Amino acid sequence: MYRTILVPLDGSAFGERALPMATGLARAMNAQLILMCAASSSAFLGTDATEAQVQAVAEAQAYLLALATGLSGQGLNIDVAVPYGPAAESILLEVDLRHVDLLVMCTHGRSGLGRWIYGSVAEEVLARSPVPVLLVRYSGEVATLGPEPERASLLVTLDGSAFAETALPHAVTLARTFGGSILLLRTVEESMPARRYPSMAIMQEASEEERRAAKSYLDGVAERLRQEGVAVHTMVLKGWAADVIAYRGAALGPRLIVMATHGRTGVARWLLGSVAQEVIRRSPLPVLLVRPAETADPVSS
Repeated sequence: MYRTILVPLDGSAFGERALPMATGLARAMNAQLILMCAASSSAFLGTDATEAQVQAVAEAQAYLLALATGLSGQGLNIDVAVPYGPAAESILLEVDLRHVDLLVMCTHGRSGLGRWIYGSVAEEVLARSPVPVLLVRYSGEVATLGPEPERASLLVTLDGSAFAETALPHAVTLARTFGGSILLLRTVEESMPARRYPSMAIMQEASEEERRAAKSYLDGVAERLRQEGVAVHTMVLKGWAADVIAYRGAALGPRLIVMATHGRTGVARWLLGSVAQEVIRRSPLPVLLVRPAETADPVSS
């Protein structure tokens, strides 16, 4: 599924935290790994702008080649790319030109805490990327996936929609590659205030019925995946989706959260709404965001 993996870097140690995850995936899937750094420069009035641009490109290329040399002993097929221009646009163009299948990037860059996520670069990349984006945390344990079945479990969040299920093929591929299992999680919101129901008993029954429906749905999805030879578990938890996924879900032991960027409540809900934004911000785990083809925006020049 992932034949070409692109890792956008910015020259910082934080950005390089994406490399262990990216190299592990590239090695396991025999994929080409492309290290990319968008060059930019600013020339003072009266100075040669072209010379500044050439120097910026040379510095970025030297940085990437040094990284590639350091990784050369791992049996990886590595290439480097140094486009000149705005970071977000450069990343999206490289995705298109190189036929990239996966982006792996860190949630922190040189411009300040959370730049990749909350700044304009990540906002544009995440909103427009036609391929999945795997976001690695800037702090905590260095994220990796390896052939460790007990540590390679994947947490897949579903909401009952076909859009959310577009994340499943990616989870299946990763589970097969690393010999891991999949945990399907669906959240059920807390019951509405008692005043909305004639009695407490009716409110509790409505809540239980919603839980049973969620469990039945997950069991159906799990059975389909088991027929594909994948180990699958299911769980229904009550609470606000972002809290459940980021905290309680992460505490169950998965190595990666996999979720679609579109849910039943509107275009890009998972990505631009409160759920995905809070999961990315709060979860200690890396998050793989998958955009259904129907909602992905084309790369424009």
